[in-house]
Formats: sequence, structure tokens, C-alpha cells
Amino acid sequence: MSHQALYRKFRPKTFDDVLGQEHVIRTLKNQIKTDNIAHAYLFSGIRGTGKTSTAKIFSRAVNCLNNHDGNPCNECEICKSILDETNMDVIEMDAASNNGVEDIRELRDKVNFLPVKSKYKVYIIDEVHMLSKGAFNALLKTLEEPPEYLLFILATTEPQKIPATILSRCQRFDLKRINTSVIVESMKKICEEIGVEYDEKALKLIASNSEGAMRDAQSILDRCLSFNNNEKVDYETVIDLLGTVNYQVILEAANCIVSRDIKNTMILVDNILNEGKEVSIFLDELIICFRNMLIIKTTNSTDNLMRISEEESEDIKRLSSKISVDEIVRIIEELSVTQLECKRALNSRVILETRLIKMLHSINNADEIMNKIQELENSFKNNSIPVKQATADIKRASIKDDEKKPSIVINKMPEQTISESYETQKSTEPEQSSGNSENKSDEAIYNAIMNGWQTILKKIRSENAGLQAIIRESQLCEVSNKKAVFEFDPKFTFHISAANQPKNRQKFKEVLSSFLNEECEVEFIIKGEEKPKSSLPAMEDVYEDLKNEFGEEIVEFKQED
Repeated sequence: MSHQALYRKFRPKTFDDVLGQEHVIRTLKNQIKTDNIAHAYLFSGIRGTGKTSTAKIFSRAVNCLNNHDGNPCNECEICKSILDETNMDVIEMDAASNNGVEDIRELRDKVNFLPVKSKYKVYIIDEVHMLSKGAFNALLKTLEEPPEYLLFILATTEPQKIPATILSRCQRFDLKRINTSVIVESMKKICEEIGVEYDEKALKLIASNSEGAMRDAQSILDRCLSFNNNEKVDYETVIDLLGTVNYQVILEAANCIVSRDIKNTMILVDNILNEGKEVSIFLDELIICFRNMLIIKTTNSTDNLMRISEEESEDIKRLSSKISVDEIVRIIEELSVTQLECKRALNSRVILETRLIKMLHSINNADEIMNKIQELENSFKNNSIPVKQATADIKRASIKDDEKKPSIVINKMPEQTISESYETQKSTEPEQSSGNSENKSDEAIYNAIMNGWQTILKKIRSENAGLQAIIRESQLCEVSNKKAVFEFDPKFTFHISAANQPKNRQKFKEVLSSFLNEECEVEFIIKGEEKPKSSLPAMEDVYEDLKNEFGEEIVEFKQED
């Protein structure tokens, strides 16, 4: 006897054999048991989920002479004739090759004949979405007013292409993708029935690559059996036949990326591609690896991981502890863009290597920048402590001894020294409440603008949408003496010119001052230009501030020669 494909040999014979579609099977069985049969059904879903198999089972069940709990007996004369495809009352039609108006007209003429020996005359039309517009119109009348003995079962992978007039006359059932664990259990039973050894890891890899289609999984299994002469289904065989990359190699590549190891990443890529693996498949596996990492990192669960075993999930968990969620998301986005570019490139290897090096190099640069920022923050904190302490000591002295008040002498010093001391003291003062906005420091203004930038843009948009489109391309770089300086990238030449027009700058100043509850000047520059220098505070201004803080009677202005 010639070889029969596994998906045909193990095709479901009863409703109970159909896996992963309980929501459909239960409804159909109840309709059969209560004799509540509709005249037209539509089964939709991706390939290999059981649409045609369910239709054939249903055609036997409605005509079966010895129905058992809604299932066909497959032993009576009617069931056997339908299984042997000798029953003239059950007609299967492929709409992909019989999609013309004449084909449907011929069908419409034949439906007027009564069933020969069955209760129902059943038409199973596969891939019905491929019928032409004229064919759908010809079918519509028959679906609208069918004879009581006529039953239509339509199957399609693309229900959105079927006219609404046809859909509205059918009972629609959407068959979903089959769970990976269900597919694995099914393949285990097949291997045990035919006496073949298997690695569970290999079956899981097959199920993952079938993408929820039972027929695809059985076809891959069939190829593996042929490769090993029906002796064993092992992991390496599945990898070779599918062209995928060993998951341990993928984990090693992911570890190199997480560790920012450009050299070893390039060595791994070279080894993988030299083995003949496809760039797109390698990237797909790598993206899924980081996706699994993201799931573990955000949910602390391994329930929804893809294409890995329980042992490998522990490796993923350890790897995810070395990287943040934001970094994982950024890497997934970068790899996805790389995959898209590689599919369109003439030399995908060059694109892959270039993008990986760029991604890892940018990560290293980002770390260096963050370290420098941290150093600057620590330095700033260390420098601000003595000034705070000095101010606190002066205040305590002024409260402790009212009769003998301390004298603060302002000596003539170089302007730069006075400025640094004054600015340091001002930066350590607590921010004033919004009710005393005139004392708001430059730092407070800077923070207020940065935190409320989206609110400011919305306010500008409500008054001048065109100005908002210009301003949103700018970025606040500093606030000096209550003047906010915004910079544009050099490529936005039109924007910088438009923003500096007097009416636009005045409007932006009004909106910004209103938001801050304080007058604030604005200035626009091109990124890279020298920013406006902060004017140093005059000695008289320092004297006025200290006098207001500690009282005129304890502050003395002394001019040195």
C-alpha cells in the first residue's frame, strides 16, 4: 500500500477527535441532538485548524442512522458511503478552481433534485472567498430560500472577503489557533501509535513552528519520520529540517547582546550564517528570545513563553535579571527594524552586522553618558553642602543673639567669584510657592517647563496651531536670568526662521509666561551654536538679596580698594 500522509491518516472521524475547537463542537453536537439544523454554515480560521474535517464530520452526523451523542457512528451505510466518497448526496466543491458564475448556476440547478438516500443533501464549498462577484450573486438566491433538505457548509481562511449578504445568511463559526500543548499531546499519541521514539523537546519545537495549525505540525512530523526512516524524532533533526537555529545558540547570542559584547556577537553571527541558516529566521528566533525575556521580566511568569522548554526558561530568567525592561523593548524594536531591512536588502548579512554593531555601540555610549551624568550630579551635591551649612549658621546666629547681631561684610571680590558664590547659594534655596512667583529661580522655571511641556504645546495649539507645529520641534536647553533658550536641529531651518519672527516669539512668550505665572523671555537658537552667556549678578544685587534675607541692620556693604 502506498504511503498516506499523517494529516490524512489521522484526520478526525468524530467531533470528539477535533482538538482545540470545543466552542464550535459543543454547539454543533447540541444542534444535531435537538434536530435544530440551520440551512447554511460558515467555518472560518487559519489553515490546518479543522474547518474541512469539521464540515465532513457534520455532513455524516446529520445523515447518520445511528447517531451517538451528536457524533456519527461511521459504521452505518450512510457514514461508510460518505467516508468512501461514494455518496451522491454529499458534494465537495473547491471554490478556488470552480469560482465562475456557470459553476454556481450548475450547482443551483442540481440542488432542486431530492437526496438519493440521505436525509440532507450537503454541499461543502472550500475556500469560498475565492468565488467571483457574479458567482456570489448566483449563490445568494439559493442561500436565501433553500429547500428544507439542502445544507450548505462553507469554509474559508479569509472571511473578510465574503460579501455581507452571504455572511448574514450563514451561522458563522470561527475556529481558533490550536494551543501548542494540545498539538504536542496529539503528536505524542501519533508517535506511540506508529511505534516511533520521540524527544519531547523536538515535538515542542514542531508545535511552536506550526503556529497553531495541526495539519502543519503533522506535516513537519511526517518529514522528520521520513528523514530518520521512522526510527526517532529528535531535536537536531527538527532544527535541520526547519532551518531554525539551536535555542542554546540563540541564548548565547542574546547573552552577548545583553553584555554588549560586539566581538563575540559577530563571531556567533558568522558561525550561524556559515551553517546556511537564514538571516530572517535567526532574527525571528532572537526577537522571540527577547520577547520571552520581556514576559518574564514584567510578569514574573513563564506561562506564555514561546518555543522553549522548562529548562531553557530558567536560562531566560537568569538572563533577564541582567537587563532593564526599557532596554529589552528597545532591543526588540531595533531587531524588528533590522529584520524588515534584511528582507528587502540585496546583501542581508551586511545589513544585519551593521545594525547589530550600531545597536551595541549606542548602548555602550548610553551607559557612558549616564555614568557622566551621575558623576556631575554627585559633584553638584558635594559642592552645595558647604553653602547650605554656611547659610544655616548665619540664620541661627541671627536668631540666637538679638542684641549682638552678626555682621555680614560684603567685600569687593572678582566678579566671577561673586557670581559663583551667589549662584550656588540661590540654587540651594527652597523653591517658593506659586503665590510668590517673582522669586522663582531659573532652575524652578527650567523644571516647570520640562514637566509641563505637553501642556504648553496644547495651549499654543489652541491659540495658533501653526506655531505649535513649529515650536514642538525645538528643545529647551537652558534658562538664564529668566530667559528660556530653545534650540532647533540644524535641519529645521524654516522652523528657526519662523520661530524668531517677532509676532511668533511674542505669542510664545505670552503663553509661556502665563503658564509659569511669571514673565519669562524666550530665545531660539540652532543646535550647536554658542548659547547666550548668563550675565553675572551685580554686587549691589547680591547686597540687596542678603539685606532682604537677614535684615539691613546686620549687613554691611564695604568697598575695598
